Amino acid sequence: MKRYLYLIIYIGLGLSLAACKQQPKKFVIGVSQCSEDIWRNKLNDELKMGEYLNDSLIVKLASSNDDNVLQNKQVNQFVDEGVDLLVISPNQLSAISKAVERAYEKGIPVILYDRISNTDKYTAFIGCDNYHIGKSMGTFIAQKLQGKGRIVEICGLDGSSPAMERHLGFMDAIKPYPGIQVIASEGGNWKEEGGVQAMKRILKKTQDFDYVFAHNDRLAWGAYEAAKQMGLQHRYKFTGVDGMATKGGGLELVRDGIFEASYLYPTKGDEVIALAMKILKHQPFERKNYLSTSIITQENAELTLMEARDAERQAHNLKALHKQVDRYLSDYNSQKVMLIGLCLFLLVCIVAAAMIFRSYVVKAKLNEELARTNGELKRVNGELESKNAELKRLNEEVLELTHSRLVFFTNISHELRTPLTLIADPVEMLLEDSGIKGKSRELLKMVKRNAVALQQLVSSILDFRKIQNGKMELILYRFDLVKALKMWVGDFQLTAERKQIKLHLDITDSVGSQEVVADKEKIARVVFNLLSNALKYTPAGGDIFVSLKDEDGKFRLDVRDTGKGISQEEAGKIFERFFQAKGAASGTGIGLALVKSFVELHHGEARVESELGKGSDFFVVIPREQEDKSLVIHTDVDNVDNSVNASLSECKTLISESELQYIDDGERISGKVQQVLSEYANKPTVLVIDDNNDIRQYEHTLLQDDYIVLEAADGKEGLDVAKKEVPDLVICDVMMPVMDGLEFTQNLKTHTATSHIPVIMLTAKNLEEHRAEGYEHGADSYITKPFHSKVLLARIENLLKQRKLLKHLFQGTLEAEQEIADSHLEDRDKQFMKQLHAIIQKNLSDSEFGVEDIGKQIGLSRVQLYRKVKAMTGSSVVDLLRKARLAKAKRLLESRSMSVSEVAYDVGFSAPSYFTKCFKDEYGILPGDVGNV
Repeated sequence: MKRYLYLIIYIGLGLSLAACKQQPKKFVIGVSQCSEDIWRNKLNDELKMGEYLNDSLIVKLASSNDDNVLQNKQVNQFVDEGVDLLVISPNQLSAISKAVERAYEKGIPVILYDRISNTDKYTAFIGCDNYHIGKSMGTFIAQKLQGKGRIVEICGLDGSSPAMERHLGFMDAIKPYPGIQVIASEGGNWKEEGGVQAMKRILKKTQDFDYVFAHNDRLAWGAYEAAKQMGLQHRYKFTGVDGMATKGGGLELVRDGIFEASYLYPTKGDEVIALAMKILKHQPFERKNYLSTSIITQENAELTLMEARDAERQAHNLKALHKQVDRYLSDYNSQKVMLIGLCLFLLVCIVAAAMIFRSYVVKAKLNEELARTNGELKRVNGELESKNAELKRLNEEVLELTHSRLVFFTNISHELRTPLTLIADPVEMLLEDSGIKGKSRELLKMVKRNAVALQQLVSSILDFRKIQNGKMELILYRFDLVKALKMWVGDFQLTAERKQIKLHLDITDSVGSQEVVADKEKIARVVFNLLSNALKYTPAGGDIFVSLKDEDGKFRLDVRDTGKGISQEEAGKIFERFFQAKGAASGTGIGLALVKSFVELHHGEARVESELGKGSDFFVVIPREQEDKSLVIHTDVDNVDNSVNASLSECKTLISESELQYIDDGERISGKVQQVLSEYANKPTVLVIDDNNDIRQYEHTLLQDDYIVLEAADGKEGLDVAKKEVPDLVICDVMMPVMDGLEFTQNLKTHTATSHIPVIMLTAKNLEEHRAEGYEHGADSYITKPFHSKVLLARIENLLKQRKLLKHLFQGTLEAEQEIADSHLEDRDKQFMKQLHAIIQKNLSDSEFGVEDIGKQIGLSRVQLYRKVKAMTGSSVVDLLRKARLAKAKRLLESRSMSVSEVAYDVGFSAPSYFTKCFKDEYGILPGDVGNV
């Protein structure tokens, strides 16, 4: 029994130790704030947010509340605790220099934030350039005063570096303006009451001035309140620094016109955390880190306020998610404890079962002994009679004990079924619960993303496998490289023009002989990928230069763009497989890797020269002839051209159609390449707008077999694509950055060229008021997430059929009646549409014929007719009649049998001038230009 007890103890300890995992090392960051205010509190929240997002960080906060002695004590306490890094905002320039030096000498990295100290023993500084802030505000005020005026200055805490630097910058800014005088300069303490007292002192001296420059918004507000108490607030213009987005902060005061201007002084706690992590992980970092700032005026205050509050909402949501994750972790730990307890309980049951089995064995042995004893008792009946009775008694006790243990085991077995059910079923329910997040949910998302990625990467990965296995062979041809290059570059001309990019081709005279021996298909893919990459990163109005020249008997092909460029660090990795630079557009990082592999197969080299903000120059060098003489040079170059061209037909390029549409680098964004395809395909075009890449990919997969699919990541980008491509239908999310779906739809429906495009809003906002809001902004359909693919596809098909029916009804062609007959309308509705079509076509030339006349002939009131036609076609009766007249006019003009005036009167317009205006609005050209375009 003791042996089994020891076994249970050992197993329980083993389970407990297995449940304990070694916690990763955490870095402790001590933060010493010089004071407590709204700005500092915002920074503290951002620093704690960094702790939430990084499991390896612990952030400890302390504030001295403008007390130098207290701040020295707090810093020394952090040093004694042995924190890994210090973030210090000194109260005054020389107040805590010794404490900073002590920390630095003990090997603790020190980041000075916002303010500096008069010691050079610190690791890094991050904050704004206070001298620049003061100078910028001085220049702003001087310009507003047009070089003449009187200014008073309310400074921050005496001896603090921001106050000193802002004062110096301000004074240097107004030196060039002799007509501007600083008539008073009073010190404050960075707080509102300091501004009140300083302003009162100034007003006692003089009330004759124009501007108040305060070193922060709280001082400026205090000065405003002091002037308001004397009824003088409207005589002066107030400026401050900070531009906080809080209630009553600088942004609201500028927006409401109380302040003339403020200067945005961001907290950027995330950048402080990022700098700290670089230092702690011994990564390269800059010692001086200045934050980007700008002047806030009424022109940009509202937008800045909206962006800041949106960031605050996101931070709030992140806090809520962090709390939710903590709750999930707590539940997980509780379940883990319960599971360990259950395992121990099962072990106890197993031991009990072992003991019962042992009892069975004992019973069997006793029975055997009893049998032998009974034989002896028969022989020795008299002597053993008393012993036999004792043995019977013992036997009965054993049986009773055995029976009781069997009952116990049976009851335990029944009881075990309940807790086992209550464990197994909830586990299965948790696996089916879509609300489970964290790592499990991320794994599911990873499966989905990689499944889609595999479809895009199959052909490229096969090529890489061939290259890695040494099975990729060159199929050599002798061909005219200059002629081929002109054709390849020409295939991109249309795409470049649509993006408003100038595409230049320069072939130098030094090229000499134009023939090259190379694999024509692979060289074409090299050019294709380089040009596609350049188009992807070159903004509208930019240039792409393609040049070919001779270098020591080799061809050098350059593709240079004026895009955003690549950093020197990333340029060395740009040809690596799956590498993507920071801020890269969508893709997989395979295209350039294939370029390098194909060029190296030709015994050439591929390189890049780039500089951030100045564009990139990708160039490849290939020999005119291949050194390996054993390679066969094929002569049927026309045949290979024909086989490749056959797969491209209208596109006239040496790259296969699938590569043209998706590119080796996975490019399929915003119609960049599909713009070429849409010119030559009969499929309808659908524009998908969603800021979630996974949703766009899913919808693209659903639609790609039946539609040409364009994509955009926000409403603004989507509106640009819609205006350029004019798709047949738009699927749009509601909640997106830059421009949301409601604003996009409203803009789309008010633009003449795109007002006819149906819009399906696909969104998670499922309340009735959300649906009503979508329809009020012009949506044609509203589908909530999660959605069923069949519902979406059916709605797209119905909307496109409805627009096609309406188009034929406008045109008055013979196809209209057939289209109505083939539609899914009820018989009565089909008859109504046929009757409406016939009435409109019959009376097109009657200028007096209107809605009332149609209603009389069809037997409906004006209101009934309007509602029915609007429901079936999405357009009013007036629009139907006008568009039908214009469609007939266009056919007449194309036949060139009548003049513009004759056509106008023939289709029911009472004045040619009005006809010309309507025709121009509908078709974008003047009636006289029909047939000339």
